[in-house]
Amino acid sequence: MLTPTANHLDAFVDILRPTQGYSLSDVGLAIPNPTTAIFQARLNGPQGTPVWARAWLSTEAGTLAETASPQLLAGDLVTLEVTLQSHESPCSGYIRIESRALKTEHVVLLKLA
Repeated sequence: MLTPTANHLDAFVDILRPTQGYSLSDVGLAIPNPTTAIFQARLNGPQGTPVWARAWLSTEAGTLAETASPQLLAGDLVTLEVTLQSHESPCSGYIRIESRALKTEHVVLLKLA
């Protein structure tokens, strides 16, 4: 389960630094209830290029829940809602930008526990 917060969390750190001009900025996380995490980020890249985003919650053992965006354009703001299906508590939240489906360019992490 997640611990709901009144404020957006924004203490994300790079775990895979930006490459080839693609990056995430203005990253935040809202936790409105014990099963929902809402990630937001600006998707940066060469102007007009297609991009994708993926967000997930995990424990040390692996991913608990994830979601992915449809194709967007560099410069767009993405909102991804991740819903937990188990009672297990995630220890981390991640979001990444992809320059094509599953081609990761930048990943950031927020410790939840």
